Amino acid sequence: MLPFFVYGTLLPGQPNHYLWGDAIVQMETAVFPNGRLYDMGSYPMMIEQPGEQVKGRLITVHMAAYTAVTVNLDMLEGYDPEQPAASAYRRLERVVQGENGRFVTAWIYLGLPKYIKGLPPIPSGDWIAYATATLPQMNKWWATSNSVAGLHQVENNER
Repeated sequence: MLPFFVYGTLLPGQPNHYLWGDAIVQMETAVFPNGRLYDMGSYPMMIEQPGEQVKGRLITVHMAAYTAVTVNLDMLEGYDPEQPAASAYRRLERVVQGENGRFVTAWIYLGLPKYIKGLPPIPSGDWIAYATATLPQMNKWWATSNSVAGLHQVENNER
């Protein structure tokens, strides 16, 4: 039962934070030292990128809610653990650094480089700071969406 490192719409004050319900036991500021964020419109995608850093939160959930939370997050991210190759995001174990400097293994939803071609990176690695100006439009988009599943398509010759 690993904690989750989140960096986008699951953060406090963001459109999908409600998915945690009352399951959060602990939350702390953390960074993923090998990632880069990209602007997908109303949400970010993170890919692995050595030498870059993404800011987010390390969230530990109550044991009794762990399975339900994981299912909800997988659905939001369009991740099917039975068919990971068919998913734009993968839930993978990676090491993040917590606010006290300790390193922790956590679940992270990572995208694939083929989905961010031509999209703008978020240089600060901080979705909250980047998205603050567009939060009203983002909330409007998420009001009619409950998953990013199926939104990431590439041409057959790019696979």
